[in-house]
Amino acid sequence: MRALSLDFVQSSRRRRRSGLVLLCAGLVAALTVASWREDLRSKTQAIESQVARLERQASGIGPRESRIDESVGQEIQRANEVIDQLALPWDRLFRAVEGVAAGEVTLLGIAPDAKSGTVQISAETSDSEAMFDYVSRLEQQSELANVYLLTHQRQKRVGPRPLHFVVTASWIEPQTRR
Repeated sequence: MRALSLDFVQSSRRRRRSGLVLLCAGLVAALTVASWREDLRSKTQAIESQVARLERQASGIGPRESRIDESVGQEIQRANEVIDQLALPWDRLFRAVEGVAAGEVTLLGIAPDAKSGTVQISAETSDSEAMFDYVSRLEQQSELANVYLLTHQRQKRVGPRPLHFVVTASWIEPQTRR
């Protein structure tokens, strides 16, 4: 076994060197953290001032920009159209169409036009008598007005419902429209 040599005087020099290195590393870390803190503080102040400006604009106190970007204006217009369509009396329309359901007539489609307040109803049947009966029952619905047979056409294909027709009607009262 080899002899172990311990020299306590020499190790204090090593400790001093490692202590200086550790002190320098600590100073660099402290300066870095202080720099990050200052950067974050300035960003926070900028965001807080922007929030305050936006709050003043929202409450009507601060100056407003008078020009709205065209794309933002179009998005606002589309959103308003969607809101207007959601506010329409859709249940009245569906109740009216469901109220005249008949086994002889097959409903193919409903195409409402919210701007004009009209609806086009596409359907098929086997004979013209059932078609006229369907239109007559639509006219009797209180939710619909100005019910007209727009087109009818006999299909050349072979099938149980060769007569295709389209009915148009008003379903929104004029004072309800925007």
